[in-house]
Amino acid sequence: MLCSFFMVVVNIAILLRLIPSFFNIPPLLRDKSALSYQSNFYIMSAYDFQEIPKVFYSYQTQKAFCNCLVCNCYLLDDATYVIEKAYKKHLGYTAQDVIFDYAICLACALKIRQEFSSDSLTKIDAYFSEHLAMSPSPRQKDPIDIDQCLAQCAIKKTSVTEMTNYQIYGHFYGNKLIKSISPYLISRSAIEEIIPLISNDTQDLLNDFYNRHLNPDPELFLPKQPSDHLVFI
Repeated sequence: MLCSFFMVVVNIAILLRLIPSFFNIPPLLRDKSALSYQSNFYIMSAYDFQEIPKVFYSYQTQKAFCNCLVCNCYLLDDATYVIEKAYKKHLGYTAQDVIFDYAICLACALKIRQEFSSDSLTKIDAYFSEHLAMSPSPRQKDPIDIDQCLAQCAIKKTSVTEMTNYQIYGHFYGNKLIKSISPYLISRSAIEEIIPLISNDTQDLLNDFYNRHLNPDPELFLPKQPSDHLVFI
């Protein structure tokens, strides 16, 4: 069965491509801890943020996420963090299930990324360089249209109405959504192209991470596969 838990690596790969422009960070520093760069928010105005959309609320509490999944730090004051939610739709029904959702602070996400194999990072970064053109959105006074941002896969451009499995992502600072990094959606078909890029060592790392923090169904774990074979799950 397809595992979408490894998408934290995909999300951080995307995020790190945007951080240097967003914070005016030299590209050579993009893999270092982002904590020292959070002070750059002082140059931003209210136009750069908007209220957290309800689609990014915790499924369990129906409120904004308060704590990082890993370090439990409080997020709603001045932390930079990412929210991921995975959905599954059932054929013949309009309802959909939230498979999992969580918030992770940028510092923890970067630490996890540093443990990925260099081979996995190289292949994933190359994939997104080829298939995904994202840049910080221009400053605007009005709120961004969340429904429009999540209407199609950011990679495949497939409409969300045609999908059965997908994940959505948003980037936040304190109790606000960062408008210049628009929320986005990744479809199952895109995930199926990315899975073979993950090395066995990185698969083990991610399976262990989600086993400890989310306790998922074992069938959702990344399958073991030879790193030199292109296997679509």
